[in-house]
Amino acid sequence: MNDTVGEQGRRGRWRTGAANRQRIMEAAAARFGAEGFQRATIKAIAIDAGVDPAMIHYFFGSKQGLYEAVLNRYSPQRDPVGELLSEGVERFGERLVRRFLEVTEGGDAADGVGVLTRLAVIDPEPAAKLRGFIEAEFAGSLAKHLDLPDAHLRAGLIGAQLAGLAVARHLLRVEPLASMSTESLVTLMAPVIQRLVTEPLG
Repeated sequence: MNDTVGEQGRRGRWRTGAANRQRIMEAAAARFGAEGFQRATIKAIAIDAGVDPAMIHYFFGSKQGLYEAVLNRYSPQRDPVGELLSEGVERFGERLVRRFLEVTEGGDAADGVGVLTRLAVIDPEPAAKLRGFIEAEFAGSLAKHLDLPDAHLRAGLIGAQLAGLAVARHLLRVEPLASMSTESLVTLMAPVIQRLVTEPLG
């Protein structure tokens, strides 16, 4: 009887544990990003989040359920290209590179592009989500706002440039890219992106 009451009380507390759930999601994103799905464990994620492993099973059911929740939570929901292009094409490259660096430098832990970029290097599922975002949202937004016949090609080239920068800077730690300041990278990368948006290809 006491065990039943204790279990019910614990579940009652967990149902309102939004802060714990958020910590679990953040810890899982970091652990999956560092080790991938296969190597990451529920126990390690629970330790990182400061919770009981049973709480993870309560909220997410299994490690697979937690992984899928992380991917869905951090999948981009906005139209970043549309937001940046709303200010016009002029200096779009600068705005895009700056925004991308803000995301991948961890300025906003809840921003999907940054999290998916880190996960995509290790596991195919987030890579597919990131690729789908770039192809459907990124290219679609460029085509809509710029009305260019080769918008999808331009978007793919831009995405490759930015994704390559993130991998070289944060995962491979290629110097001098890894230690360059945001402003230096914006200065170097912005003209490249700008040409892909405004100048003829080929």
